[in-house]
Amino acid sequence: MHNTSLVVFANFRINNEERYLRLKDSFFSFKDISAEKWVINIRGSYKEQTKNFLQEHLQGKFHHYDIESKKGWFHDTKKMLKDIDSDFVFFWIEDHISMIKVSKYDEILDEMKENHCDHLCYSFWHDGYKKRFIFLEAKETSNLNIYQMNKKNVKIIKKNINQEFYIISAVSIISSKLFKKIILSNHPLLKRWPKETPFDFEKKHHDTNWLPLRMSISKYELFASLDDDNSIDGYSLQSRGLYPRREIRKVALKSKKSFLIRCIILFIPKKVLNILKRITYHF
Repeated sequence: MHNTSLVVFANFRINNEERYLRLKDSFFSFKDISAEKWVINIRGSYKEQTKNFLQEHLQGKFHHYDIESKKGWFHDTKKMLKDIDSDFVFFWIEDHISMIKVSKYDEILDEMKENHCDHLCYSFWHDGYKKRFIFLEAKETSNLNIYQMNKKNVKIIKKNINQEFYIISAVSIISSKLFKKIILSNHPLLKRWPKETPFDFEKKHHDTNWLPLRMSISKYELFASLDDDNSIDGYSLQSRGLYPRREIRKVALKSKKSFLIRCIILFIPKKVLNILKRITYHF
């Protein structure tokens, strides 16, 4: 009998028709998941269309927020925490689509609760992600492999794959306790990303103050990204030919700096430039 509670959370910007269409496709792929609430903050020029769409399909389960302060994503998300009172939070990212029957999520959530798991990355399930865990001992359930992520095991992974990786992802099913801890923290003190984005929610392998964690890895693909290959050729649904290429993922354009600024930058060490850039994210 399923006895694990879940809240679907999102604080996203829907600012064009393509993003709105992707949100609807994502929603329909898992709308019947056993969630008591959908706690959603909507920003962007398509926020009214998105609100009306979700209200129509979720009705009493839809807890709508309309917040966009100048203090940033984390500040605004803190105001939503009063509606998050479940065992787990499904952090909804609108450009990922479920690949399985939603009834399987009941089994996964129950196994996570039974085994005191903190985190499951529900998308980007490819060899590039899975390979890091082959060096660790796993506890197996019907649907999951479960790993103890502590400083020792993080070092083992880092030594064997020789590249940075994340121990906490935004595309996750995460315990409410850990979710709230991240939102209420001020980590990292020197931000890696602009404050209006959610990317500092994710924690890298050297963020060891978040350890230990019990990490769940599904034995099969749960969700897949629509257009992000995640550095693995052929991974995304567009690359597989399973989702239309209405719009190609945009690559960020280089900013147009004056000739003087570009000359000055040439003489500043890269590490110093990175620190200066991160300082600007606080303003």
